[in-house]
Amino acid sequence: MGEAETSGNFRIKLDQLKTNLGSWTALEWTLFFVVIPVILFMIYLLPLGIKDSFFILNTGEMGRIQTWFLNSYTHSELYPHLVSNLVLYFFALFAIFSLENDKRRFRVMAVSSFGLVPIISSLLTIGLFQILGFQVQSQGFSAIVAALLAYMFISIILWILGDTLIDFDHPEYSRSKVLFYLMCALLTFILALIVVEGLYLGLFMNVGNSTNNGIAHFGGFITGLIVFLIYDIWTEQRKYFHMTLGIAIGMGILWYGNYLFSLTVNGV
Repeated sequence: MGEAETSGNFRIKLDQLKTNLGSWTALEWTLFFVVIPVILFMIYLLPLGIKDSFFILNTGEMGRIQTWFLNSYTHSELYPHLVSNLVLYFFALFAIFSLENDKRRFRVMAVSSFGLVPIISSLLTIGLFQILGFQVQSQGFSAIVAALLAYMFISIILWILGDTLIDFDHPEYSRSKVLFYLMCALLTFILALIVVEGLYLGLFMNVGNSTNNGIAHFGGFITGLIVFLIYDIWTEQRKYFHMTLGIAIGMGILWYGNYLFSLTVNGV
């Protein structure tokens, strides 16, 4: 590939970013960059007693079903909890708005991230701490942010490789078999790194006077990857990409399951 061709492809990619950013409506910008953060701040400002009763998930009170959803939009600490979640949210969302050109895929991912992930992360939290015999409270936007980060990472791959992902299914298209298999290995490595990021987010670590809810983070991240994979299998023909991402997700779940097993033995 010549220097002029490389420069031309780079300009095309930059133009694609500009086109993508210009394709979103004022309503979409307002909803995701204004309305949702305002809702988070409004819930934060509620009296703690109301949040304890109706918003914050308590694994010892599973009957408060509304908290399975609302806890993912609830914060009792402005800094660093709410602020850090919003910073990551804005970063991931702006990247997605820049990289994404499939509005239907975005709608699927948005509905799953903002609607499905809170329920899944809550059920995972309840299940784990019931097994551990602990009663804990959980709140925060981070599971949703984790799902959006997973979406962002995959969107970067699609932006860079785009339609060439189908070429991984056709070694006969390549001028060099060695180069072809090196590219396959590189794609596999990158997808594995993405799942590793989800595993890192899933670690339980002490933050100040509390412990971050690792299983909610991992549940959000892996849900984002799974929903993306299902949608892509449904709409695209790129078997190597689907197979490799699916294997990476499966291996990640197995590793995280072993990590959780060690927690049940040793305690969080």
